[in-house]
Amino acid sequence: MTKLHILWVPALVLVMLAPDAMAQRGGGAVSGGVRGAMVGGLVGGESGAATGAKIGAVTGAVRSVGAEAQARAQYQASAAYQSAPRSDFNQAPPAVLGDAPSAATAPSAATAPPAATAPSPEAVLQKNGKPVVGVTFPSDWKQVTGDRYISAVSADGQAYAMIAPLEGTADKQGGINRVKQGLLQYLQDIKYDDLTETKRGALVVTGTAKGKKAGVDVVFAAGVLDAGAGQIVGAAFVVDSRIEDYYKETIRQICQTIRVGDDFAAKK
Repeated sequence: MTKLHILWVPALVLVMLAPDAMAQRGGGAVSGGVRGAMVGGLVGGESGAATGAKIGAVTGAVRSVGAEAQARAQYQASAAYQSAPRSDFNQAPPAVLGDAPSAATAPSAATAPPAATAPSPEAVLQKNGKPVVGVTFPSDWKQVTGDRYISAVSADGQAYAMIAPLEGTADKQGGINRVKQGLLQYLQDIKYDDLTETKRGALVVTGTAKGKKAGVDVVFAAGVLDAGAGQIVGAAFVVDSRIEDYYKETIRQICQTIRVGDDFAAKK
């Protein structure tokens, strides 16, 4: 298990203009794809620890994620995929939950702690010696770890994930506002779906947009959870829209591995 001691996350610079004034509303409920996968998969808890922390350990998960990977490989070999513009989140990560270096340019360990590393069975962020949030990524995702976050990019560079505590945020709605401010830094032409609350009590904001750097159409999904003891945690995913249907099961499985502070305490 990788344990990372958290430093206080500096607050994202807030502007007086409300995020919704700079983005459109899609006005609808989440229908499927990566967005639906996050809403359905963000359950975690002890069940996530037992099954998701060994991602793909359940036979059904192996079949669904494996079949999805095969379908994705077939699609990526097609002329339609090869001729379409694509993001490279290794080079330009949409770190919507806070600053993070790219996997391609992360400083060496001699100059800064964050570095691209092979995923561990479970990566855990700690604060004051206690676990705050843990997550497991597929073995072929390139993971970057820091004192205040865990991020990962898929092997093809078209799916990005970031997990981080939202220090200084009083509640989940405040966390959603922070997430929207972060989205505005990296995305444009944002259209939001209806805000969703999961059975576990997480608030999830989803929608579509274009990447500011690559100009590629993307979908996004970000959840905000209460980790206990007043700690709010965020989890965000950004995926190229052309390939999102080939990542929904993978994203669902990642979400099911997420554990927060109360989950670790319950397992003792």
